[in-house]
Amino acid sequence: MLTVLGASHHDLELPQLERLAAGGEILAARLADLVAVPDGPLTGVVLLATCNRLEIYADAVRFHDAIDAVTAAVAGATGIPEAEASALLQVRVGAPVAAHLFGVAAGLDSMVVGEAEIAGQVSRAFRAAQTAGTTSPALHQLFQGAARASKRVATVTGLGAAGRSVASVALDLAVGTGDPLVGTRTLIVGTGAYARVVAAEVRARGGQDLFVHSPSGRATAFAHRHGATPVDADALADALATADLVVTCSGAGDPVIDELLVRRVVARRSAPLPIVDLALRSDLTPQARAVPGVRVVDLRSVAGQADSPHIEAITAAQDIVIAAVADYEDQLAQRRLDPAVVALRQHVSGTVTKELERLRAKYPADIAADVERAMHRVTQSLLHTPTMRAKELALSGDSAGYLSALHTLFGIDIEGHAAAHPAGPVSAKATRPA
Repeated sequence: MLTVLGASHHDLELPQLERLAAGGEILAARLADLVAVPDGPLTGVVLLATCNRLEIYADAVRFHDAIDAVTAAVAGATGIPEAEASALLQVRVGAPVAAHLFGVAAGLDSMVVGEAEIAGQVSRAFRAAQTAGTTSPALHQLFQGAARASKRVATVTGLGAAGRSVASVALDLAVGTGDPLVGTRTLIVGTGAYARVVAAEVRARGGQDLFVHSPSGRATAFAHRHGATPVDADALADALATADLVVTCSGAGDPVIDELLVRRVVARRSAPLPIVDLALRSDLTPQARAVPGVRVVDLRSVAGQADSPHIEAITAAQDIVIAAVADYEDQLAQRRLDPAVVALRQHVSGTVTKELERLRAKYPADIAADVERAMHRVTQSLLHTPTMRAKELALSGDSAGYLSALHTLFGIDIEGHAAAHPAGPVSAKATRPA
């Protein structure tokens, strides 16, 4: 059973969301441990963490146990009491999981509607789960469907084609819509996924003089990949004093820029210090924000000022997502009778194989080979209609009659077959998610 626990800027104020986002690496490790537990409540999990959402997609064997286990993992990673974590996390189960993820991946649930970056973040989250070995066939099908839906939205509606993102809107607020950054010095604090987005956005606006500081010591590698100049801790004050624009997005946990540092920097400048703070866990202390001579654009600013794209494009994107979710649900329904079809094919093939073994012993090899090919064609022809009927009945929700017929006509016990073949996608008697 697929479920998602999480919260976004739609559900919580940013300070609350910041608390949930704390300890992301610890949470990922704890979730991986849950999947690794033999006979545990989860068979797969994908963690999606961005600057304005935290969502855990889980393939649950035992729903309530899975919810409790994931909530406990969040509480343990963040230090939030378990009861409070449970109250902060929204839970979706069954069909709404696909509807939610498809909309998220298409940019329809974003702080900046139609942003281009979220599709990549969803894709990277799934690849990280694959690397950690925490995916499942059901999660794979879910995330593949989301990727197809987001790609179609981008292709058909043009949402995301303009490169809209939290970073681009924040830069618009900081330096003006469409204003070029030619000849300016930009300092990026952080080297994660959002730092890469910021670097690309700055380059697109003509900024060539790019500097990067990393609290985790990764500035040199990032600078090499992005044509920037690394800045160590000792040189941070000088970089801040000479920067025309500062973008912080490290989310390191402890603020990187404090009041004392800002006061020293402002005293050396003749112009205000513009800081774009894109970290959910702010890289500035509250006191640093309040220093005269500092102008801060943060996620609250983006949420309050971002304009939506044209309503027709959003409506078209929503229609595409609705159709994609319906198609995904149809695929799931069709697969619910897969174990029954496999069982029927194995039953018929087993009978044919026994007869062929008898014929091979009785007739010359060439005659036996001709008979084998003929029987194979007949078998495929006879199985075609029941295979297609299985798909039709699965879509109509009338699986029980098909299963009953197999049991009556052939003595095939589908539940027993599914138990003996756990690789089957879904138990034949499973009901459609509600």
